[in-house]
Amino acid sequence: MPAPDENLLGRPDAGGSEPDHLLAEAAASLQSDIDADVLAEAAHILTAERVALRLADRLGAAPNPVTMTLRSGCRIEGTVDRRGDDVVVLVDRYGAEHCIALASAVTVRGLRPALSASEQGARTGGDHRPRVASVSWGMFLRAESGIDVRLVLVDGTQLFGSPALVGADHVDILGADGDVTTCALVSISRAVRRGWVPDRR
Repeated sequence: MPAPDENLLGRPDAGGSEPDHLLAEAAASLQSDIDADVLAEAAHILTAERVALRLADRLGAAPNPVTMTLRSGCRIEGTVDRRGDDVVVLVDRYGAEHCIALASAVTVRGLRPALSASEQGARTGGDHRPRVASVSWGMFLRAESGIDVRLVLVDGTQLFGSPALVGADHVDILGADGDVTTCALVSISRAVRRGWVPDRR
């Protein structure tokens, strides 16, 4: 019987097996696969949340004045006071309230960067609650009866007067001459209240 090789005596991996080394390699490979899966899932969630992020959400979290350019070419700068799903109210430096249809907005400058809707929700108080009060066309036009407003319609027409009746989808404007003009809410680009001098040009 041949004598055992002295070089192999006392070695736990005699015979060429390396269980500890193989186990470490398997664990590292498994961890790498898990990390890749986690990163892929995180990227998928982030993409989905970015898709859900709305302009109204970002306006609701704007900490500083913003500048909105409308389809008419008009630019309005002000602090976000209230916002809804379809409109936002900016208060300019003169104290005028501009209720603007988000559908009329072309660009907005001054918004803070946002990665996702969840991050935006955290900045606005969590659970996607707006940092500012909610508003709609009806709420804005009904807010102060007897206060004149200037309505700028999507075709550039301007109406001046007091909201006499605000329905679900239209408003009656009582002019200084006593005439009433009814217009659809969807035709309003913006409504301005307080702090403005009527410009009938």
